[in-house]
Amino acid sequence: MAEPEAPSATLPLAFPWHEPLVKQIESAWLKDRLPHALLLHGQAGLGKRRLAEWVARGLLCGNSRDQLDACGQCNGCRLAAAGSHPDLMRVTPEEGKHQLSVDQVRAVSEWLSMTSHQQGWKIAIIDPAQLMTIAAANSLLKTLEEPPARSLLILVASSLQGLPATLRSRCQRLGIPRPPAAMALKWLSQVTSQTVSPQVLEFTGGAPLRALEVHDAFVSLDEEMRSSLTDLLAGRADVTRVAQFWAKEAMPDRLTWLDLWLMSLAREAVAGTGDLVTFPGQPVPLPTSANVLNISYLYRLADRIRELKSQLLRTALNRDLAAEMLLAELLTVFTRRQPG
Repeated sequence: MAEPEAPSATLPLAFPWHEPLVKQIESAWLKDRLPHALLLHGQAGLGKRRLAEWVARGLLCGNSRDQLDACGQCNGCRLAAAGSHPDLMRVTPEEGKHQLSVDQVRAVSEWLSMTSHQQGWKIAIIDPAQLMTIAAANSLLKTLEEPPARSLLILVASSLQGLPATLRSRCQRLGIPRPPAAMALKWLSQVTSQTVSPQVLEFTGGAPLRALEVHDAFVSLDEEMRSSLTDLLAGRADVTRVAQFWAKEAMPDRLTWLDLWLMSLAREAVAGTGDLVTFPGQPVPLPTSANVLNISYLYRLADRIRELKSQLLRTALNRDLAAEMLLAELLTVFTRRQPG
């Protein structure tokens, strides 16, 4: 399951949960106090890229007067939508590369220093900004310290950890929060014209755009995970075969599902009731020996799952072996006699 910020070109540039930030940016623009650099940050699926586009297109719209909102009809809007506006630069990693190079960032600085073609704003969007190399981030500091007039640099980042503190301090940071579940589910139902399960939203960490992207695939993933776990815990499935399948099919999503399931069981164990168990929508039958669960074992297993998810992003590991070891540990936790 992919994690695009903008799964459909038919969606608006700004979303309901963006409204406080939209008002803040618009107010600064109306007072001629727009900063020279914005840092939009938040988890995947909250629409950071769309908000960056909303800002850029509003500034480049020839009809923006009392509202920073692109009309969609003027020449500036048409050029921006087509990706050919001469005063808008979008910078992403080059094909086959996983980082933003120093040469790319230097090109941004040089471009921003040039005169605007439309005698207005020049805007550069760097996305995802956390993928800049150290040299690239450092080369951007001079531009941030001495920004050209009527220029705006928009950095889009899902994580602030990869950005030097010196760079972060020279931008106006705008964190995009997760919307309340009720708002997110209402928006999803309006967009999809169907009821979206709260479990899908929980699975995506409360990110509506991610939920929109995966809600159809989640149904089959959820059913398959409950079925395979039920068979494993009942001794009807072979650990090696299940591990091989998990390693080949959506392993990161399976680990996310497993993590949420374990945390639901931990909440149930703490509360002494199943009322707080929200994930998945239907229970997974546990062995009789697991009627009393050791919470520390559950948290230790959840930590192992998160560590494995992180390793999948950083290193090339033997997925089959990693999945088999994880499932063996899971079976140990749920089939041993545990103290009350």
